[in-house]
Amino acid sequence: MPVINIHKTDWFRVLSDISRAGYSLQKIAYELDVATSTLVGWKQGAIPRHHTGEALIAIWMRITGLERD
Repeated sequence: MPVINIHKTDWFRVLSDISRAGYSLQKIAYELDVATSTLVGWKQGAIPRHHTGEALIAIWMRITGLERD
């Protein structure tokens, strides 16, 4: 039986790390083509759709220089 690793992404941390690097929520929202209020929702516990979450992680990796692991 395959092993499935279930890992929940901390969207608050992802967005906070990007913000600390000097990016506003408005700029992040523009890059993702979502409303700023959507990002606020993610910071408060909502979960993005898969493709948008992947795009946000890609931005986070580019800005922080970290890997997704």
